[in-house]
Amino acid sequence: MAKRSARAEKQPRQAPSLQGIERRLAQMQAHLLQNDIRIKGLERKVKDVTAERDDFKRRYFRSLDRIREQDKQIEVLKLKLDSAEKQLASFRREKFGQSTETDAPKDPAPINNPAIGKRKRGQQPGSKGHGRTKRTNIDEEERVLDVKDSACASCHKPFKLLPETDDSTITEIEILLFQLKYRRCRYARQCNCVGAKIITAPAPPRLYPKTTIGNSLWVHLCVQKFLHGTPTNRTLKDLALRELGLAAGTVTGGFKIINNLLEPLYEAIKTFCQGEHYWNADETHWRVLDDKKKWWLWVIAGRKAIAYILDESRSRRVPEEFFAGSIGILMTDRYSAYKSLPASIKKAWCWVHVRRDFLKLFRGLSKFRKWAKKWLLDITKLFVLNHLRFKSWSENQFSPALDGATKAVQDHVEHIRNNWDTQLSGHLHPLQRTAVLSLKRHWAGLTVFLEDPRIPLDNNRAERLLRNCVINRKNSYGNSVEWAGHLSAKFFSVFQTWLANGLDPQALLLDYFNECSLNPGKPPPSIDKFLPWKMDEQRTLEFRLPASYKRPA
Repeated sequence: MAKRSARAEKQPRQAPSLQGIERRLAQMQAHLLQNDIRIKGLERKVKDVTAERDDFKRRYFRSLDRIREQDKQIEVLKLKLDSAEKQLASFRREKFGQSTETDAPKDPAPINNPAIGKRKRGQQPGSKGHGRTKRTNIDEEERVLDVKDSACASCHKPFKLLPETDDSTITEIEILLFQLKYRRCRYARQCNCVGAKIITAPAPPRLYPKTTIGNSLWVHLCVQKFLHGTPTNRTLKDLALRELGLAAGTVTGGFKIINNLLEPLYEAIKTFCQGEHYWNADETHWRVLDDKKKWWLWVIAGRKAIAYILDESRSRRVPEEFFAGSIGILMTDRYSAYKSLPASIKKAWCWVHVRRDFLKLFRGLSKFRKWAKKWLLDITKLFVLNHLRFKSWSENQFSPALDGATKAVQDHVEHIRNNWDTQLSGHLHPLQRTAVLSLKRHWAGLTVFLEDPRIPLDNNRAERLLRNCVINRKNSYGNSVEWAGHLSAKFFSVFQTWLANGLDPQALLLDYFNECSLNPGKPPPSIDKFLPWKMDEQRTLEFRLPASYKRPA
């Protein structure tokens, strides 16, 4: 083995031939050419794949952007759909349902009574009745009814008349319409003294010169229209059935004079109302037919004085002008015009309007029903607890029961505050968040009632005081001219102020017109005896409201 290796090392290597080298070079060149072709093909494939990848990425991100945009649109559409369903539920209830909020969930737990079912209206079965109402203040006329034949039909022997009678009463109405003819005596002077030759008795008192309508008939026309909401045209037709024809123009002209006669009384009521310390306020639209714009009727109700203001604006200017210089607490809804009032007017917001925010969600969207029900029950419990607090305060202002009732109200208010604070820190649907945020924004005004048990939770008093005005507006379509609208506001103010103080508006208006008749066409020189806060006790008893009349608000 070693010998063969030694021999191989001794033999010299043969040099490759030129042809072999060229052949080998050609093979290598061909191989390189093939590799170049393959590389270029692979590069083309890589370029195509890269372009395809970039195109796919572009399309992917475009699709992703479109998906995100569509998700946003879906959320917006869902929100619009929820709002539309909420509005549709409100519209259906407004047009086809009952105008009541008593169908909301109620929890009897706050008053510690077992659930005994819904109480029906009217006299309850098994309860003691009060008997027939005695009408002792109505004039009574007796009529005797006798049998047709007071003898026996068989033997013709007369019956014996018993001393007792079987009595019953029937209430009737009779309207007495008459003309009062005044005969003014005339005297002729029979002496030569200085003076008129013919002396005539003074003219009878009239509301304004040359009118042929007596004060009692003017009172009837005014009360029917502005207290009972009966259009003047219907009242005139009713009088026409009794053979009294009155021209509408005559009544309109008289109303225009009455508008001036009521001015000092109306201004005195407004001034006294401005000086009170607690008010309810609200507003409703009003029609003035000769003006295409919508007018507004505002009511501002103090404890003793109630002022109605007709204005073409619903802006903050109206309450700012009225409350300029006043100090007190104003209970109203959350309308922005009241929010601009100065700090001297402490704003107390109505809890019923807060409740309506959750009630709309409860009625409008089934997915919010459970959530809204909890809020409605909490607000219902607040009303119950505050009612018990006011009841305890009315009975004894220094009793331990009042302290316990006040503590219960304060604890529940704190519970409601913690509830909205917790919910706002979590996830809420935009409609839910809107309702809760409104509660948070108005929280300071919603808790003013804690300072004084006499401050209610709602603004129902102002809304009730507008009810008669709304009925009048619907029946009479508002007023045709501006001065007639201001006349309506004056009568509303005078009538409701008298009613709020337990006075008969019909009797007082007749007395006021009689006072004006002493100087026809002009208001009386002093109106103090027509203002409830300046009346003495005897006059208050003279014009007190009948017990059978239920005072509004």
